[in-house]
Amino acid sequence: MKKKILIYGAGAIGRGYTPWLFNNNDYELYYVENNDDLREKMNLKKRFTSYRTKSNKYESLVCNFKHCFKPGEENPMDYDGIITAVGPRQVFSLMEVFINVECPIVLFENDSSLSEQLKAMTGKSNFYFGVPDVITSNTASQDKLDEDHLSIITEDGVCFVEDGAFSMGGDIQYVDKAELDKQWAAKLFIHNTPHCIAAYLGYLKGKKYLHEGMQDDLIYKIVEGAMNEMNTTIVSLFNLDKDFVDWYSDKELSRFSNTLLFDPISRVAREPFRKLGLEDRLIGAAQLALTAGVKPKYLVLGIMSAFLYDEKNDNDFHINTLLNSLSNGQFLDVIIKVKPHEALYKIMIKEWDYSLEILKEIQKYD
Repeated sequence: MKKKILIYGAGAIGRGYTPWLFNNNDYELYYVENNDDLREKMNLKKRFTSYRTKSNKYESLVCNFKHCFKPGEENPMDYDGIITAVGPRQVFSLMEVFINVECPIVLFENDSSLSEQLKAMTGKSNFYFGVPDVITSNTASQDKLDEDHLSIITEDGVCFVEDGAFSMGGDIQYVDKAELDKQWAAKLFIHNTPHCIAAYLGYLKGKKYLHEGMQDDLIYKIVEGAMNEMNTTIVSLFNLDKDFVDWYSDKELSRFSNTLLFDPISRVAREPFRKLGLEDRLIGAAQLALTAGVKPKYLVLGIMSAFLYDEKNDNDFHINTLLNSLSNGQFLDVIIKVKPHEALYKIMIKEWDYSLEILKEIQKYD
């Protein structure tokens, strides 16, 4: 009998990457998606194509799934495993849905604290953190979309999940906490930090996809510089092997520049306030760098580029309005919560005008 997996979120990770973990011979996939248009299109076809980039070419997978539910229509107790890929802000809305679920619930969210928070809030122990070490687009190139309008592109990645969820199976590496912490530190600070910086810089350049921005020499230099600052930081603070960190960094720069991925900047850059959290991938990363004795020169440029993100369709569109309505110090203190006595505050105030000059060079569109 096939195992049944329920996936919350039919976006990049949920639709693009997860089907590669659970083959159609052994698993039945079900989705929950709140986008009415996407859900209707999925249920009309009951299949979609995911393209995986490998060795500079595409592999294709036609994923046949059973159904895509509107939130609230699903019965989460009917499954052998549940995966969420909805975003850290949205996952708490599912708490009551999961209150009686006994199967493993794996959180493919960019917040390692969520599993423990949900355990504490529900009194249940079946929440597990997962690290999909992969870049996945939420769309595809036009020629692929012409063949299948639900097409999506992903990398050939590796997925790490807490070993308590092993009964779910699939092409997943179930690992202990020490290994998961290692993989998460690498992903958060060597992947997530420069990844979103590349997106904000690409947005300033007027590009649509991440790889287009990375073709600009100045953008590449800043992204590589931020990555090098994080490399030194996490080797020092997390006792990670330098060879592993160097290998991981080379892999990331190649990923960001991969012309086959069509990774939308709007997806990677979305919700800048979350990424600017005090313990997240921008402000949190710069604070860690200072703790390790690393001056965050390129990280500060990345932070400033996030301040300038003014995509009108983004939930955090007002960040640029606030930036322009307050003094530099007020914005850092009141909005970003970096306080005047902190070293990062002083560095950013000192470098503010210089950083804006650099970023304006990028804004000189081709």
